[in-house]
Amino acid sequence: MHDASRGSERAVSRRSLLSSAGVGGLVGVAGCLDALESEPGDFPTRQIEIVSPWAAGGSADQTSRAIADVAEAHTETSWSVVNETGGTGLVGMASVARSARPDGHTIGVIAGEITMFDHLGLADLGPEDVRQLIQYTETPAAVAVHEDSSFETIDDLVDYADDNSGELQIGNSGTGSTWHLCAGGFELEADIDVQHVPYDGAETAIQNTVNEEVDATTVGAPEVAPQVHDGPLRALGVMSDERHDALPETEPLSELGYDLELGSWLAGFVPPETPDTVYDSLLEVYNAVYEDEAFESFMQSNDYAMVRRGPDELADFMDDQYETYGEIIDELGI
Repeated sequence: MHDASRGSERAVSRRSLLSSAGVGGLVGVAGCLDALESEPGDFPTRQIEIVSPWAAGGSADQTSRAIADVAEAHTETSWSVVNETGGTGLVGMASVARSARPDGHTIGVIAGEITMFDHLGLADLGPEDVRQLIQYTETPAAVAVHEDSSFETIDDLVDYADDNSGELQIGNSGTGSTWHLCAGGFELEADIDVQHVPYDGAETAIQNTVNEEVDATTVGAPEVAPQVHDGPLRALGVMSDERHDALPETEPLSELGYDLELGSWLAGFVPPETPDTVYDSLLEVYNAVYEDEAFESFMQSNDYAMVRRGPDELADFMDDQYETYGEIIDELGI
């Protein structure tokens, strides 16, 4: 976190320097100030920008704006959010990871997709190309069916798929999407053979499950929760090791005999070349934001589960996800 006393000392020293310099020395002073601003210890020197790799209104954008708002109370500079979209998050993530100016003033947002790009042949971009700050939320995948379905439990669904190989249809948010790969992970863990039906987004997959055009859908728990609470869908399980606030009555698959923790998550990152002192300052700010009541209130009111993983734990988690999704993608033949 930015140290207020150090900031005051810098401000005083700059004012003293300017007041003591003659008009003829202003050019030299400006050069000195430029040099000061290039030093890692002099941070931040301008507005800090968070790059959301998805469009405005989505979870990455909303949580980034909440972080930026709260972070301003913990630093002496302004924060903003820009959206650099495309390639299922690839464009925005790559622009920060490969920034030509890794000085900490541009922060990226990573999600599970960064563990998939390489396997999908989209780009040579993976966990080793970022320097993690903290993870701040996680959304497990949920398996849902129509309330009139004969599948009362996840075992009912698995038994049907086992007896009718290749007939069970599971809708997802698009080929190669997170929710498609989560469905693939469930298919592998349950040792069944299903038909994966891609749609243009999770909302469409949910609607076609409501219309009974597919047998089930695998999407984010908060996305399907309204249809579960109000009908006409029934959630059979969530892919996590604990219940999710959006579906508090739905059991985690780990308690039902399926060792599966898959879903979507969000975390902050900077380029690997970011100076240690700058990185440490940003890490302190992100932890302070996570613990701030204003951020917690935002997360709770918008049904975002607060899940924190520090840099080391997040790095290990991403490595595990990289291996897991590699196996799923190979099995699905994407």
